[in-house]
Amino acid sequence: MDPDILLEVKDLQTTFTTEDGVVNGCNGVSYSLKKGETLAVVGESGSGKSVTAMSILRLIPEPPGQIVRGQILFDGIDLTTASEKEMRKIRGKEIAMIFQEPMTSLNPVITVGRQIGESLKLHEPQLSSTKIKQRVIELLDLVGIPSAEQRCNEFPHQLSGGMKQRVMIAMALACSPRILIADEPTSALDVTIQAQILSLIKKLQQQLDMSVLMITHDLAVVAETADSVAVMYSGRIVEYGAVDEIFHQSKHPYLDGLKKSMPRLDIEQEELYTIAGMVPNPLDIPSGCPFRSRCPQEMACCQNEPPTIFFSDSHYARCWLYADGGHHD
Repeated sequence: MDPDILLEVKDLQTTFTTEDGVVNGCNGVSYSLKKGETLAVVGESGSGKSVTAMSILRLIPEPPGQIVRGQILFDGIDLTTASEKEMRKIRGKEIAMIFQEPMTSLNPVITVGRQIGESLKLHEPQLSSTKIKQRVIELLDLVGIPSAEQRCNEFPHQLSGGMKQRVMIAMALACSPRILIADEPTSALDVTIQAQILSLIKKLQQQLDMSVLMITHDLAVVAETADSVAVMYSGRIVEYGAVDEIFHQSKHPYLDGLKKSMPRLDIEQEELYTIAGMVPNPLDIPSGCPFRSRCPQEMACCQNEPPTIFFSDSHYARCWLYADGGHHD
């Protein structure tokens, strides 16, 4: 394993058993995260981005969820086979997560200071109550919350949406994790607060030398923050590459559709572009390429599993359009 790679996900499949059948939350997902790197995972809702991230931290409820196959290698440890005791040492301390929707992720009846201090109590039991409070105030200050000492004793309902998101970031950073998983960290915020939160994550990443796994459906966020990008659709990665390759040399028709759907200021648009059709029902994924029913370039061969075509060492796509050129895997 490359010494620069901190986390490697290999051929991960996570399923959920429902009354109607088995759903593949993610199916054969592979990606790696280097030290200090930001990897963005993009795709529409339901593409498997969050399921993959929750699988990394083993937060998939079993049952109905189950990691069926694959490896999640962190620092030489396979997290898929680690005991719950080992996972408790890693969660929050080594790998932390900013969950979607801070409004529902914070406990409404516990002060924000106490909630931030919980992971310090768990992972650094040698700290006294005074030291924990001091550290919590430092963290609130670090994430840009004014009057940190006063805010420490307030409840979530007393804070604005942007402040709640900053509290979530402070909770995630409490034990200086090596990997931060940010699951749609700006989706519930207005545009100016979004920019502040992204800038804050970037600044803290440099200060703490963290790796960041950024889950988003917003390509503008990707352009602003990412070094590498994994594009997911129906539980699979359909294109993967460095951020410049993804934006300037994109290959998969799904990624082209996502890019065209972005509003542009440099041209006049009467109507925004939309990708035709709907994301397939996870209980009834079509054979072959799952995007084929929505693809403007569908061919007969798309009914078969598409090959993985490499365009560079870091850039590949799963698509029949390139089957005659490039390096197959």
